[in-house]
Amino acid sequence: MIYIFSSKNTASIKHALKQNTKNPWAEVMPQIPKGFKFREDDQAYLDITGLSPADLKKAFGALKKNSAFCGIIDPKGTAGDPTAFFFDGACDYIGPGLFKNGLDKKRFSEALSFAAGRTSPGGASAKKTGKKAGQTNDSAGETRAAGRNRTQKLPAGKFKGWRSIRPGATEPFFFLFVSLTGKSNLRSLVGETVFYTVKNRLREMLLQSLREADALLWMEAEETSLFLVPPRAANCRAAIEAALKMILNTHLISMEKLSLNVPVEFTFALHYGETIFQEPGKTGTVISDAINYIFHLGAKKAESGRLTVSDDVGEEIIAEGLLDIFKPAGVFEGIPIRQTRRFIN
Repeated sequence: MIYIFSSKNTASIKHALKQNTKNPWAEVMPQIPKGFKFREDDQAYLDITGLSPADLKKAFGALKKNSAFCGIIDPKGTAGDPTAFFFDGACDYIGPGLFKNGLDKKRFSEALSFAAGRTSPGGASAKKTGKKAGQTNDSAGETRAAGRNRTQKLPAGKFKGWRSIRPGATEPFFFLFVSLTGKSNLRSLVGETVFYTVKNRLREMLLQSLREADALLWMEAEETSLFLVPPRAANCRAAIEAALKMILNTHLISMEKLSLNVPVEFTFALHYGETIFQEPGKTGTVISDAINYIFHLGAKKAESGRLTVSDDVGEEIIAEGLLDIFKPAGVFEGIPIRQTRRFIN
């Protein structure tokens, strides 16, 4: 069952749902009833219309606490950066573009399939493997990995520059997730004014470090960024080398580039796949398996002080001299992953 919680927009949500009232597959409620228990395959969505930041944080926190699958519905596009919800643990985001066209059961089923690790029709479901949405283990993940379509072969000569890509076109990219992590929330440690200064310095430093990779800063949220890297082996290798240099020089970057006196580390995750392309700042309606996966990999699995790489970034992409520093790290959401060994700074 799909449960949508909307305290200020119930009529609009019900109107957008493409369901037969005699055989409903979704239910709209103003809030989670006291003592309500979600089942394993239930999906819970929060309509953020009219919610203050404090109310949004409280409501979404309650949803995450009770349901294995949590999503966001944003009919008016009020979210400044939808990616922040993924970083906070959301499994799905439905923006104004998707909402305007109406919400059918297939759209929700696809989101559940991804969250459960069922990335292809031949993959094993979370229900069959006894795992909740988002949970993985090596044996179940290997089964799913065996049934999915691999995308390691890079298109030859397709990328002709960022300006040549038509908005709305589906294109392949490498996705580089970057997060600045510390022992606790950086904003609370340094204060609002210093935090935004650090965020601007971090952006400039990342752009400079990833210049050789021709990486495009596509999305930002708090201390986290998502870059698109052209689907060329040379560009990806340059991004990998830049990430490793930043990990090795974390302390120097923290003090000299960011002017921080608190301990922080970088978390990097890398994946390869396809997505609809929109210009930076206009990505609110963009959704794809690849985007969902890189957010999940970076926020839920990748470790600070390491670069985590999905198996869709084939070994042939990694420079031969660097292969020895990567080691297998199991399977995450149906895809084998590798992580760099931990460096001692």
